[in-house]
Amino acid sequence: MIDSRAAVVLPRALAVVVAALVLAGAMVAVPLAPAPSAAAGGGVTVEIVDMSPTVVGPDQTQDVTVRVTNDSETALTGLEANLGVGWREVSARSTVATWADDDSTRTAARQLSLPMDDLPAGESAEVTFELRVSTLQLGADAEWGPRQLSVDVRDDAGLIDVLHSFMLYDPDGGTGRAGRTAPAPVDLTLVAPLTGPPLDPAAPEAYISTITERTSPGGAYDALLAAAGVDDAPLSLAVDPAVVATAATSSTEELSAWASRLQRPGAADVVTLPPYDVDLAALAHADVQPSDLRTVTAPAGRLPSGWSTPDAWSTRVAWPEGTADLDTLGAARSAGMQHVLVADGLEPTVGVTASATDTVPTAAGDVPVVVADRALGGALAASTASTAGSAPAATQRLLADTAVLAMAAADSGRPVSVVAAMPRGWSPDVEAYTAVTSALVGRSWVDVVPLTEVLAEAPVRASRTALEKRVVDAAELGPRAVRTLVDELDGLVSFASVAADPATLMASVDRDLVAPLSIAYRGDQDARDAAVQLAGIRAEQVQSGIRVIGRADVLLISDTGNLPVRVRNDLPVDATVTVTLQPDDPRLIVETSPTVVIPAGESRDAQVRVRAIASGDANLEVNVLAPSGAAVTAPAEFAVQVRAGWETVGTSVMAAGVGLLFLAGIWRTVRRGRSDRRTTADVAETVVPQDAPTHQPPTHSPEDTQA
Repeated sequence: MIDSRAAVVLPRALAVVVAALVLAGAMVAVPLAPAPSAAAGGGVTVEIVDMSPTVVGPDQTQDVTVRVTNDSETALTGLEANLGVGWREVSARSTVATWADDDSTRTAARQLSLPMDDLPAGESAEVTFELRVSTLQLGADAEWGPRQLSVDVRDDAGLIDVLHSFMLYDPDGGTGRAGRTAPAPVDLTLVAPLTGPPLDPAAPEAYISTITERTSPGGAYDALLAAAGVDDAPLSLAVDPAVVATAATSSTEELSAWASRLQRPGAADVVTLPPYDVDLAALAHADVQPSDLRTVTAPAGRLPSGWSTPDAWSTRVAWPEGTADLDTLGAARSAGMQHVLVADGLEPTVGVTASATDTVPTAAGDVPVVVADRALGGALAASTASTAGSAPAATQRLLADTAVLAMAAADSGRPVSVVAAMPRGWSPDVEAYTAVTSALVGRSWVDVVPLTEVLAEAPVRASRTALEKRVVDAAELGPRAVRTLVDELDGLVSFASVAADPATLMASVDRDLVAPLSIAYRGDQDARDAAVQLAGIRAEQVQSGIRVIGRADVLLISDTGNLPVRVRNDLPVDATVTVTLQPDDPRLIVETSPTVVIPAGESRDAQVRVRAIASGDANLEVNVLAPSGAAVTAPAEFAVQVRAGWETVGTSVMAAGVGLLFLAGIWRTVRRGRSDRRTTADVAETVVPQDAPTHQPPTHSPEDTQA
């Protein structure tokens, strides 16, 4: 490693010439003519290892340590490192972005040059510059703000690589002495999405396994929660409630413990996304109706074990992926989202300093939006991710960006709030996050505020680039599949009202219908297609659990009567249904539509009262309805032979027959009473003679008795 402490100052005459050019309006970034040597294309890189202090005054020394890595196949010889710093302050954010992202060979005015030892292939070396700020001769009236800084490395063949960064200069500690304008504090909000993996209906255990892995020590969710607890720069979280519900209701102690820490009051500033992080852009581009949008994005009853979000997490935010459009914003409003975080789009027009909150008019009404700053968010995410690059370089970029914002706010006299939004899937290196954000909050011009505080502010209209009406991403789920899922979910919700507790019947089926709409599925479209198909099959299985049992034709011989309709319930819960009949002949009138409760796994007859006004044949359509009014079976039919009056005729015939039998009985009785063979009492007396002996009982003598 080379650690040179010798400062090589430009000749006085050259400094005077360059200063004169600056005063004349010349560019401080001076292009160096030679193009990069062949070694540069072979993997030679320069990166900042340390830069201290992050903000320097006129009497301080700026230390810059860089690492040169030779990933080429040949050794580097005759190496030299050069430090360049511009005199003029950077006063526009566009200039900050252009310089930071510039891949050209442009460099700032050279201030120091240091030789380096030969660097073999595959090795690295470090070099440290010590620049006395006074040698820049910025003058007593130099303005506060960032200056362009560059480090270039050359070998015998020429230029190898160039690094661009910034030196933050503060002539008087930001107090605005000597007639200078003091910077106005900028409210900086740091926010990251905490969203889940794609949920496969065929393997829900994989979803739980991934969440378990991410909540374990060192996992992405564990790191997000740790960053949310950083004292000086807490990270706000936009949480998918399905992830937290899965963890909170888990029997795994580590998983539930993570959810408990997240839900602890004061642990994190949290807003909620729609469950399973549904893709509102795909819903909007499928022209889904507002009522269905609310159904799809509603958390009620869809989260595991009936878990509900804490009251402190009541703010609902939509976070579209990719470039936002007006249709998506309108769909978010129709779905009941309170705010839309726009990560790409609605940038302020050139020269305009705008706060993060605004309102965008759409066909569905005005939509409150939070406009993320892509430059700040991108720099912060890249420097603090678990696979981060150079954190010092990102720190200087962020300081430069916020410093320019602070000066613009001071000039306009209006406060400025800016939101740095991390991308989905971002996993922070907590140590790097703490280091970078500490450098920010240690400055007088930056105040870190939670997202919920920004959302509570009144929107401030500003001139911004207009959003297009519709921007469709190729990775979105297609409109036909979206509408199929939404229709099946709508039908399932209506069907589930047959149960006393619809949530028990819907169980995980409605979750399976929503899961393919997740933004996470944009990265695996084949798996998403399979999930769509399986979710539809499961929804159909549930809705086929009630059926009408067929029957033979019915003969109706009375004017009124009950027609029994047998309904079978194969669901795991009792079902309450209403049976209706619709005749195709006006001679048969249906008078009732009975409601019956059919126990799980059983059949019951619903007695439907009908009235016939004439004889004839009629077909009856049978419909079984849920309490919601939705049909729970396909229509069935049976025929009825109506013989109105047959019952009356039959009764008359029977009554006449009974009457005839009764009269015949009487006639026979009368006829038998007049027969010649019957003997009267007078005739009997003439038959017995008067002197005929009468029968006497035998007598016995005493002897007979003794014998």
